[in-house]
Amino acid sequence: MLQRIDWLKVLKALAALVLLVVVLAFVSRVRGAVTPFAVAVAIAYVLHPVVSFFERRRLSRIQGIAVTYVLLAVVVVAFGLFIIPVLVEEVNRLVDNLPHYVSQIAAIIVEAEQFYAGPTIPPVLREGIDQALDQYQMHLEESLDVDASISALMAGIGGVFGGIFHFILGPVLAVYFLKDARYFRDRFQNMIPSAHREGVVSFVQDANRVVSGFVHGRLIVSAVVGIIASTALAIFGIRFYLILGLFAGLTNLIPYFGPFVGAVPALIIAALDSWAMVLRVSILYVLIQQLDGFILTPRILSNRTGLHPLAVVFAVLAGGALMGFWGLFLGVPVAAVIRVCLDHLLRWILAEDAA
Repeated sequence: MLQRIDWLKVLKALAALVLLVVVLAFVSRVRGAVTPFAVAVAIAYVLHPVVSFFERRRLSRIQGIAVTYVLLAVVVVAFGLFIIPVLVEEVNRLVDNLPHYVSQIAAIIVEAEQFYAGPTIPPVLREGIDQALDQYQMHLEESLDVDASISALMAGIGGVFGGIFHFILGPVLAVYFLKDARYFRDRFQNMIPSAHREGVVSFVQDANRVVSGFVHGRLIVSAVVGIIASTALAIFGIRFYLILGLFAGLTNLIPYFGPFVGAVPALIIAALDSWAMVLRVSILYVLIQQLDGFILTPRILSNRTGLHPLAVVFAVLAGGALMGFWGLFLGVPVAAVIRVCLDHLLRWILAEDAA
């Protein structure tokens, strides 16, 4: 027997859907004003476990926030006093030596062309490579647009100033999110109908657990990898070791593929030195990848996302295909949240069947 339609519930659902669409449209129109708040939320999300740690040590919420910000200020000041001058020096040295590096790369290209033109490579293979290179060159020429490049450059300059503004305003707004975290949590829970409150709260807690575990764990692993890479490259005598180490740490935020991406510039710099240095750097990054994959990531992350390694690889590739550069970083946490959604959906279906 068909059940009667509860039109009041249908009307409420439609009203909620319309409200959601209006809110999303409004946010899209004022996204420039929303960005500092998004930055603040991200900062608060990262710092929340630190503040909670101090709260568990019998400090008040305000005191925990104050201590956290003091420690953060110490780190920023130390970074500015010790790291930034070295970075500036390395960047200046890179600019000064750039003509020399260009001539070295040109010589390597000439040697590669001579080898390519020699009898070592079969004619059939050479013909296929030539066709692929010609197609790539045509595609590159079609993609190049001077006006678009200038516009992109101006937009990038504007983005730098906007980023400075967000960097200043974001931490200030984050204080309010950290201070009133419980208030926002309670308001969110009170907005949920009591009949569904337990299930929604359980879902949010599970989603937050996997995302928080992945984000904080990945940040720790990447910091360790960056420090190890910078230290080892400095011992090897590689130029620009600090820049290369920072790059290795940032790219390590990308699961599985990050260490290989981070090794590319280091190998290029090493190739300008000697092939023996290339071998040393290659061995170093292989060891870093093994350390990350078999010791750091399992111990720190402990598979907190609950995703199979194949699912992680697919999430990274799918994220990159859908969202480009940022998709490589966001693919795994988004996939983890989807997994939590499916788990809760399955439980709800099984509970309905049992009822």
